[in-house]
Amino acid sequence: MDIQNVGAIILTHSDIEKTLVCLKAVHEQTEVPYRIVVCDNGSGNEFADELYEKWIKIAKEHCLDEPVEVYANDRSGAKLVFLRLEENKGVGGGFNEALRFLLYDTECQAFWVMHHDTEPKNYALSALLEYVQNENAEKIGLVGTTLIYKESDLQECAGGGVWRKWTGKAKSLDGGYDKFSHSDQKEIMKKLDYVNGASCLITRELINAIGLYDEQLFMFYEDVEYGLRAKKAGFSLTWAPGARVYHHAPHAEQLTPVLNFTEEPELTPDVDYLYMRNRFYLLRKENAFAYFLGILFIPLLLLSRNFKGQKGRLKLIINAVMDGLKKKMNKIHLTHFTTTTY
Repeated sequence: MDIQNVGAIILTHSDIEKTLVCLKAVHEQTEVPYRIVVCDNGSGNEFADELYEKWIKIAKEHCLDEPVEVYANDRSGAKLVFLRLEENKGVGGGFNEALRFLLYDTECQAFWVMHHDTEPKNYALSALLEYVQNENAEKIGLVGTTLIYKESDLQECAGGGVWRKWTGKAKSLDGGYDKFSHSDQKEIMKKLDYVNGASCLITRELINAIGLYDEQLFMFYEDVEYGLRAKKAGFSLTWAPGARVYHHAPHAEQLTPVLNFTEEPELTPDVDYLYMRNRFYLLRKENAFAYFLGILFIPLLLLSRNFKGQKGRLKLIINAVMDGLKKKMNKIHLTHFTTTTY
């Protein structure tokens, strides 16, 4: 597969410090992206104005033209674009807006999407492209990176993970391994059901075939759903081990196994609801026995929450499971949607 031009997308929400670290790392890549889009996902004018002004300074330091500021329906051929969204569209919706913007540029053959709290090593994009160019597969859809927890230097995942069709849960591959320890690459690629959306490469060919992220999910499991959809369409999911990316991963310690009775997750109620609802929405979408499985899991989930001292969330959990199974994917007001959400 011959990919020449890559558009880099950084999705951010109300976190200037981490966004600037990510942005500087993208500018310092040995393989410079063809275009860079920073998508502010409804943070508000004060945050967006400050981030935009600081990016202008970074661009000048690299002897580049000033970033062009646009809004969702605008078009621009500038190499550096600051895309403002008036409302928070979630992870999938935010990425979709930036992808739609870059898809108008037919020279962009692939898209490197990343969360603002990632910090790619300067050879990350080069490793992604080198792997794609050397790969024999004709239909590469997604290429995952090696994500490493910034705080601990342990691996978050080798490319992505597997999805359990009987529980609806996603499990990262090589999660918790030392940052320099990897399973066999071919074995990882055989197992991949999805690539982690915190940092990955998406080919234009895949988008042309299956479309964009499912915006109903808003946050959590949007990358899992996309990977499953890509595989159904006959595309391969791959992993470039040398594409190493540090990730602050705010919910890494909070999204512990549901039946782990020894730890108490600290997700805020609204975010907890989304995580559980989306899990069972995807289960209903992919498994004909989802209703039966969901009803079976509810007592176990409630028992788990009882042991974790979260009796106050029992109704929330029931509603989340049933809404997911019924595909009631209405927008909710995220009262605790903070700078560390994604």
